[in-house]
Amino acid sequence: MKVGIYCDSGINGGHEEMLKRFLLALVQSADIEALHVFVPRDNAALFRFVAELASEHRKVQTIALPFTAESIRGNLFALLRMARFTASILRKLQLHRLLIAQGTIVSGLAGLFAARLSGTRSISYLPLVDDRPKSARLSDKAKWLAKRGVYRMPNEFITLNEHLRAKLRMFAPHARTMILENCVDHRFGRTMLTRAEARASLGLPDDGTTIITHIGRIDFEQKRHDFLLESIERHPGAFRRSIVLIIGEGPDAARLAAMVEASPVLSECVRILGKKNDVLPYIAASDTLVLPSAFEGVPLVMIESILAERPIVVARVSGLDAYLPQALLFPSGDHDAFVERIFAARDVPVALLAQEFRRRFSREVFDAQAQRVITRPAPYADAFDSASAPSPDVLKK
Repeated sequence: MKVGIYCDSGINGGHEEMLKRFLLALVQSADIEALHVFVPRDNAALFRFVAELASEHRKVQTIALPFTAESIRGNLFALLRMARFTASILRKLQLHRLLIAQGTIVSGLAGLFAARLSGTRSISYLPLVDDRPKSARLSDKAKWLAKRGVYRMPNEFITLNEHLRAKLRMFAPHARTMILENCVDHRFGRTMLTRAEARASLGLPDDGTTIITHIGRIDFEQKRHDFLLESIERHPGAFRRSIVLIIGEGPDAARLAAMVEASPVLSECVRILGKKNDVLPYIAASDTLVLPSAFEGVPLVMIESILAERPIVVARVSGLDAYLPQALLFPSGDHDAFVERIFAARDVPVALLAQEFRRRFSREVFDAQAQRVITRPAPYADAFDSASAPSPDVLKK
């Protein structure tokens, strides 16, 4: 089987990290004879990873894209030109399938159009699923109708859970939709690093100060760092003996820094640390992690935190209540409930959940399922399918 992987993102974040792990799983498959990876040269970290993989495995071929999705965003002529460029390569390769990494259904569009133009069977990988806009503006309605059309373009979808699959089936009822759950590094579930040791190594106090950590791309629209800051300012007394660590980078980093600098309350307890290549010590040092996102897939930091047996307080969005107990969830937008959950989370037992996560999100399980969803025969008639086991009872408690 000849398989293509397409990613035109200029970002090297959690979505791209899962794509790397997908590639590592596919190179091990004896059923895949060639793996052609389309990746932007301007995404240095991702391009370097693919180039190194190609040097180690003869079946892997790197195809450098001369653009990123961000560089052609809003330019219809550039999008069509790059789609035709990619389609010409696809016609020569004659792939059995092209997997297109799509953080949203409108990312990776050049690859999706190229698959259509070349007649290549396409699989959309991990697109978040939009809800109908609440706005009555004509422009928002037009964008929504356009997105509805794009959802019908892929032949197949790979998504993360039953919640997202159900939403995809509403928009693309004739596409086969498969589930492939994420995996994380074994280190998180096997770490012997204690809270005290982690704090000492990071220069953090271990004198009863509560450490609260937010790890993720600094993007107010999705990750809601602004909501976290608003919650602190509304409850300054609750955070008096706390340090809030914010780890990550992104488009709203400057706005975040300005908000903290302008507020005496925030300046007292918030530390912006930027991107960290290894977040394990920060997770181990924390009493509680937080993720007040407006929408999510299945965030890696949620899995990593539970594996390291640290509670994480998450907004009840996007079906995340299928993964965590109610004591670690709060209604999205509720500042009071969010703060209450943060300081109560230290008493929530997560050892049993961590044990289940070690099995459910292991590299071995992921590798087997990743190979299965790619190499299984294309259906004569498209139908939904699953590559994962039902949600364990332990997650429903």
